[in-house]
Order: sequence, then C-alpha cells, then structure tokens
Amino acid sequence: MEVRDGEFMRAENCMSNATCGEKSTIMLFFEELDAKIGNSFNSGDPEILQWFLVKQNLVPFILCGCYAIFVKLIGPAIMKNKEPLKLRTPMIVFNLFLVVAYTITVFTVVTNLPRLGYDKFCMGTQVGNDSLAYKLVRWMWFMYILKYVEFVDTLFFILRKKNHLVSNLHVIHHTVVPLLGWILLRTETSGFQTIPVLLNGVVHIIMYTYYGLAAIGPHMKKYLWWKKYLTILQMVQFVFIVLFVVVIAPLTGCSIVKSSLLIDALGGIVFFMLFYNFYVNNFNTKEKEV
Repeated sequence: MEVRDGEFMRAENCMSNATCGEKSTIMLFFEELDAKIGNSFNSGDPEILQWFLVKQNLVPFILCGCYAIFVKLIGPAIMKNKEPLKLRTPMIVFNLFLVVAYTITVFTVVTNLPRLGYDKFCMGTQVGNDSLAYKLVRWMWFMYILKYVEFVDTLFFILRKKNHLVSNLHVIHHTVVPLLGWILLRTETSGFQTIPVLLNGVVHIIMYTYYGLAAIGPHMKKYLWWKKYLTILQMVQFVFIVLFVVVIAPLTGCSIVKSSLLIDALGGIVFFMLFYNFYVNNFNTKEKEV
C-alpha cells in the first residue's frame, strides 16, 4: 500500500506540474543529440577521447554558445548603467600568462617533435601514458584549453565598457576556434595537424604580447605602431593554412582525416575574409583606438 501511495503521489505531482513528460522529452532529445555528435567525431585515439573537454560532446558547444550570448547581450546589459572598471593590472597579468603559456607550449612541442619520427608523425601512433606522443598531444590539448581561457579577454572589454572592441570578428573567432580544436582532438591520429596549430600558437604569442603592452597604458601607444602588421601576419597565417591543407598535406601521403582538411580549409578562408575586412575598415581609412 505504501508503494502504491508513493507511486500515486509521484503521478499526482507530474499531473499537477504537467512537466514530467516534457522534461523526459527534453532530456531524451539532448541525450540523443549528445550521442549523435559523439558518434560523428570519434575516429581519434581512444586515450585522447577520454580527456577533459574532449570526452564531453555537448559541453564545448554549450560553453561557446553561452560565451557568445553573454558577450553580445547579457554582459553589455549588466554593465549598461555601471561605471567601467579599471582592470589594468589584471589585464597585464592575464596577457603575460597567455604569452608564457603559449611560448612554453610551442617551444616544448617544436623541440621534441623531431624525436617522434616521421612515420609516427605522419601515419599516427597509439598514445600511451608513457610515450612521447602522449606528452606532445598533452601540450596540444593544453593549447586547446587555453582557447576557453581566452574568453576572459572579452570579459575585460565588457567590464571596461569597451563594447566597440567586441566585434563580430572577435566573437566569431573566440566562439569557433575551441570547437575546431575539439573536432581535431576527437578525429585525428597523426601529428600533421600540429603544423598549423603551432603556427597559430606563434601568432598568439605575438598577439598577446601586443595586448599586454597596450594594457600598460596610453603612453605605450607610440611603441605599438606594428598593430597593422600583426593583422597582416594573421592573414598570412590563414593563407598558409589553406595552402598547407589543400596543396602540401595531400602530397605527403600522410594519414589525415578528410573532415579535418575540409575544416582547416573552410576555417582558413572564412577567417582570412573576416580579418581582411577588419584590415580594410581599420587601416585603409583611419587609425583606431589601440
């Protein structure tokens, strides 16, 4: 009788709230979506597929979606009637951290990659806990995690009420790149994608060095005349990535997932167009704020 009473109470609660069925349907939808995404991108190494923010299927998409909504809508609305915050010291520390993190990562991978050997680099190898491949991929995973850390960069803009710096280019870049990293880590087994990723790391070292110097104060502006050339460097990066995946990679015969090549090519073209548009609007007309 107690069991029946409990079942009756649960049924009564479901009927009164009229939400139990809806919740079940919503949960089922997300579970199926999560499984579908995971099954679509699961050709990578079994070890890597278990790593944080690689194993999770929907979480990276949710994080990037929440980031885009917050920085374009919620954040500016919260700060609308508030005074801008002075965050010079946190910004300097943050940019210094990213410069050091990217520098250590790039240096470690570049100096150790030749030891991996061409065959393992080109055709792929099992990532064991004590292997060199494991250590190298761990550093590449760390660089992937940094893409989420870089969300803080936009938060500084919002808290300082520099909403004009939260451009479509800025938001698209920070939203899409983590997802590209997630796909590469879940699908690739060779080390060939390391090349464009390392190039991106070098560009970020230079970029966050610029941001760190700019954060010191307005008196640094006279030393930051190279902002224009930083944008050119970013465009050159994307040109190289497209040529790399369209021309160089196929000629090597290395084991590379075709979806990764397609993503690299499309990403390189789209980002080149976005940065070119930024370049034209900012440097072919008038000088913008540093």
